[in-house]
Amino acid sequence: MKNINKKTVTGYVASLMILLGAYHPVQAEVFDTAQLATLRTFDGQALLLDKNKLTHLVFQEVWSSYEGQGEEDRVALLPKRFTTKSQQVWVQPGINVTYAQLTEYQGYYPHVKPLVLDRGFQLMRSLNAWDMPLHVILNDGKKVFSGNGSELDALAKKHFSSDLVLNRWLAEAAKDLAKQPVILVEKKAVPFSVAETTISRYHKPVKGDKAPLFTVETLAGETVSLMGLSYNKPLSLVFVDSLCPMPHFPGCEAKLNTLNDLVASDTSREWLGVVSSFYVNEEIAQGFRDKFQLKLPLIFDTDNQIYQSYGVHASPYQIDISREGNIRSRGAELH
Repeated sequence: MKNINKKTVTGYVASLMILLGAYHPVQAEVFDTAQLATLRTFDGQALLLDKNKLTHLVFQEVWSSYEGQGEEDRVALLPKRFTTKSQQVWVQPGINVTYAQLTEYQGYYPHVKPLVLDRGFQLMRSLNAWDMPLHVILNDGKKVFSGNGSELDALAKKHFSSDLVLNRWLAEAAKDLAKQPVILVEKKAVPFSVAETTISRYHKPVKGDKAPLFTVETLAGETVSLMGLSYNKPLSLVFVDSLCPMPHFPGCEAKLNTLNDLVASDTSREWLGVVSSFYVNEEIAQGFRDKFQLKLPLIFDTDNQIYQSYGVHASPYQIDISREGNIRSRGAELH
């Protein structure tokens, strides 16, 4: 196998909450199988499901497989009486991956199929499930199990020992589902999230430290994460303030022009701008972007969470991050 320097991003998608609306009717354990019928594999092939079998959805980041932390071995070791009665569908969340990367992955792991790209997190939203990796078992459109690998192992040990025990468990699960009412689940918008450990207390990461993780939506509506951005190239985070020009940001206009020149001329790295939210809203941030014709993707740092997690108190301010996720340099000089 080709030597691939991949980084595990498993678990980071769990921090990403998708806006569904203020109040959305959800029946926690019933899933619309018509949605599965509309899905295709990442390369556009129809997803053919056997209606006479259980559907076993395996959610994982493909990068976990490269690190030896994938669910392939776990699934392969499931009792045959379960695997013959079920059909596995592997699901990659629609973040941190490209079509080319999925094609390469499928070449190394041809047995991980069908492989679906969950664009817009449609399946995860419908199942109200965000932890990774995740196993979901559907029986005739009803979610009879949802849990991590260890929980699946425990389920298999208890209920997959024979056809009789397996069928009994499915029958009991169906009875339990019939008793569950439809509930209203409140969904609140979360523009982005920073890993909890990075905001629990003040810490200024320095050169050599691991860069605090985040998952974020840009002003253009694209979802990105630190791990995804720094996968192929080093990443330069540039912290800016939309109150420029102001006396307390001397020379900020000239620095923003320098920033534009750097972004246009240096394609050896990824660029991401972090706009302070102090005293402004997202609309002002968008006007700031247009006024200075900023060329790099920008995020609106709600409550200045990323500013705080990186210990930044200046503008503009640049932090360079390596492909391994470590801080290479930080300072007020743009370069």
